[in-house]
Amino acid sequence: VMASVNEEFAEKYTALAVTHNFIGSPHIDRQNVGPFYGLSLGDFEDGTGGVCVECSARIVCHNNTKNRIARVDGRFPHWVAPYDNA
Repeated sequence: VMASVNEEFAEKYTALAVTHNFIGSPHIDRQNVGPFYGLSLGDFEDGTGGVCVECSARIVCHNNTKNRIARVDGRFPHWVAPYDNA
């Protein structure tokens, strides 16, 4: 699946995290050397959840990851947005 999104990344990535009902606070992934890809699956309202990342001091980007892959740079503050169970 990853090769169909980013072939170069698919050849280099070395870790995969799988979580369930994850709720996280804003944080920075200091060990990351580049962006990561996020995907969320489940029974929750569309438009909720996803990954938020600070683009600048005043701008937060909400990446909708429900049933889709989004690229996020974890070297900037980011978190999982609140989600509602359907």
